[in-house]
Amino acid sequence: MANTPKRKSSKSNHAPQKTSPDGDVRAFWDAQAVAHGPSDLATAPDHFYRTLEIEAINRVVSNLDHATILDVGCGNGYTTIQLAKQFPKSTIVGVDFSTAMVDEANKERNKAAAANAAFFEGDVLSLSRNSSLHGLKFDLVLSTRCLINLANWEEQKIGILEMRKMLKPDGRLVLVENVQEGLDNLNNLRSQFGLDPIKVRWHNKYLPQPSIMKFFGEINGHLLSTEYVENIGNMYYLASRVIYAKLCKDQGVEPDYNNQINEIASKLPSMGEYYACSPNFLFVLKNETSTSWDGKKLSS
Repeated sequence: MANTPKRKSSKSNHAPQKTSPDGDVRAFWDAQAVAHGPSDLATAPDHFYRTLEIEAINRVVSNLDHATILDVGCGNGYTTIQLAKQFPKSTIVGVDFSTAMVDEANKERNKAAAANAAFFEGDVLSLSRNSSLHGLKFDLVLSTRCLINLANWEEQKIGILEMRKMLKPDGRLVLVENVQEGLDNLNNLRSQFGLDPIKVRWHNKYLPQPSIMKFFGEINGHLLSTEYVENIGNMYYLASRVIYAKLCKDQGVEPDYNNQINEIASKLPSMGEYYACSPNFLFVLKNETSTSWDGKKLSS
């Protein structure tokens, strides 16, 4: 195993962080961009899991039409540029509401010579009114842990519908988002081994699984139809957040994201959906063009 610097995971991957004085989410991400530049650490602390996540995204994207891709909440472009390299014939646009993140993405785009990628400022809540995206429609719209930075489920629903507006007819929306019930399942397992619960970071609001599944059911066949759901990294979270965390506790040491157990776990299969203990879910939804649906049926 290559020598890598230790990165403490404290007792969780989602430990609360100190807020800025006004709890400004945009200011938090601007500061992350300044602190970490083009590194994957700017938007996620666990390199091995991030690699696993990108592999899952690449696998799904490769099986869908992907000539044009919009990456919403692209951060510093780490995943976007990986996509640009993996799919060199695709045109990929990344948008993020953090100016500092977009600046880092454009710097890295130039260094990586990713001519098929472009980056702009943009808010998921107003994508269809973004002047940089005016007139554009995409075969695939991707969100990787973007919606969890919104304040509540109502805003998250708006974000989903705004992303749909950017799709071509029959285009696909790929959501890679954290779900509260996946984290609850993981914490239930951790509690059985005397481990503290993993808490959601102050700037995140995980999607409520009952609400999202009800919402997807209501819009199915009318706005978006669910084609595929995957709990990414189920086995990885079992190994890294339960087994390895328990070993660390017994030895009186802090868990390290770069440990060899995490590296091995990142190469294991997800182990199915029976008991989803990874917070991270991947949803594939197909755009529908029906105009006869009564939008008043939307749930709260």
